[in-house]
Amino acid sequence: MPRKKLQSTASRPGKAANDETLDLTSLPPSKTVVSLPENARGMRNLEFAKQYGNGCDVIVYATQRALDRMARACAETGGKTLSAATIASYYRAERVSFLPFCATMASALGRELRLDDIGRQFIDHFIAYLLQSGGSFAYQKTQYQATKSVLVAMGQSGWIAKDIFPRNPFPNSNRSTKAQAALSEQERRSVLRALKADMGAIIKGSGSLASNELIVCLLAIAARTGINPAPALELLTDCLQSHPVKPERYVLVSFKRRGNATHIQSLRRAADVESMVSALPDVARIIDLVRERNAMPRQASNYPELLFVYESRAKINAGEMCRLTQINLAAGIKIFIAQHQITDADGKPLKLNIMRLRKTFENRLFTLSGQDPFLTARLGGHTPKVSDNHYLEAPESAEKEWRLMGEIRTEELLDQGKVAPLPTQNTPVARCRDTLNGERAPKNGEHCQKFLACFRCRSFVVTGDDLYRVFSFYWLLVKMRQKMGASAWKQVYGHIIRIIDQEITPQFDAELVGIQRQRAKVDPHPFWRDPEQLEGVA
Repeated sequence: MPRKKLQSTASRPGKAANDETLDLTSLPPSKTVVSLPENARGMRNLEFAKQYGNGCDVIVYATQRALDRMARACAETGGKTLSAATIASYYRAERVSFLPFCATMASALGRELRLDDIGRQFIDHFIAYLLQSGGSFAYQKTQYQATKSVLVAMGQSGWIAKDIFPRNPFPNSNRSTKAQAALSEQERRSVLRALKADMGAIIKGSGSLASNELIVCLLAIAARTGINPAPALELLTDCLQSHPVKPERYVLVSFKRRGNATHIQSLRRAADVESMVSALPDVARIIDLVRERNAMPRQASNYPELLFVYESRAKINAGEMCRLTQINLAAGIKIFIAQHQITDADGKPLKLNIMRLRKTFENRLFTLSGQDPFLTARLGGHTPKVSDNHYLEAPESAEKEWRLMGEIRTEELLDQGKVAPLPTQNTPVARCRDTLNGERAPKNGEHCQKFLACFRCRSFVVTGDDLYRVFSFYWLLVKMRQKMGASAWKQVYGHIIRIIDQEITPQFDAELVGIQRQRAKVDPHPFWRDPEQLEGVA
């Protein structure tokens, strides 16, 4: 490609102290590739050669330099600044949307674009270009946000103006698409049956595991732990460590790049290998199996510390030592679904990925915990708000199941001797017939702490003296609606409010209810005064 001699007339507003001068005297540059560190997506080289020569070489070069600086920072910090996968997504947005738009603008203006062309009006034209692109509203926003991230980096370097972006140009874009749902119970069972069959064959086999077998192992781990996609692919060989307190347990350590957080999960190890054949094996055994069977490919590779490394058996790169990436994981999952003919409710091939398994895992935890959002969020490794907004789904039977299972005792009935005054124990919500051995008690010598499940427990008792605590809990849940967010709260926890309003309140004197309701609102019971207290007892 012939080189051009260009003098930049770009303005240099707000030049930063760490600015690197752009050499625009000879474009395109001799090097047109940005190298990325190893990453789960498998993309290593960002190629810009084809982007030059379209009337916007200065902007292409600035983009290349901005991404190169991000990539170098990623390599130096081990991905703590931006992950390589994120930088790759920025590159795709630039290559697919922004740089083609710049070429279009250069053609319309009949001249080479300059860096000082990138201003508010230029961004407005780009947004209009995206809106006319034909993609979904959410896709348009994704492309814009990725492009904006690169332009912000240019602004911080003093290459372009900073304050050029409109506020929220894609309002309510999150409502335009529906996130993938958790697997239905039938779909979950079908996937687990298939994993069980494949894991049985893997256990009985010998030698190193091929990529498709590693994918089955990864899916089995994800189904049992709810691990995120990138941390799953990047598990290390020493991810399984001894539990500091319980010798029969292990802890699974994974690293989530976004948020720079280490996630630790407690795991139980099966007593013997034979149990792996009859049921889906435990996570610790799967990790041991992968580590042992693929030790040789791992040692001969460039990734000795990664768990999921294999020797390629494909014709293109046979014998090459590779790591699992999101690309071959997606392809392997499609093969897995086709081999077992797993279908959805419409009879179509099931759409499966690690995030659907994660959502399924969280919803399963939610059910098993007695629909406790705080315990579910804690086990899932995030906040109740994130869990409620992005993971939990109200079960179809929620409305039917959330009904009062306990007993209402009014003073009038007790006075008339129609209800036997059986002994009860006070709880933070109301009363319980037996906190040690009641219906939902652990029955291990410890008192029941499942206060969120009281309304569905047959040991639950409410008297007039308990209304203050009931309404204190009531008003705390009302506050939690704003903190947790939205529709899922209404679907699942709105029933507690309904039970109190429609099944408990009408059975007591209206004046007593009014007094206790107002008292609880103004001065709630100490146990339900602070929302953090609710998390603490979950």
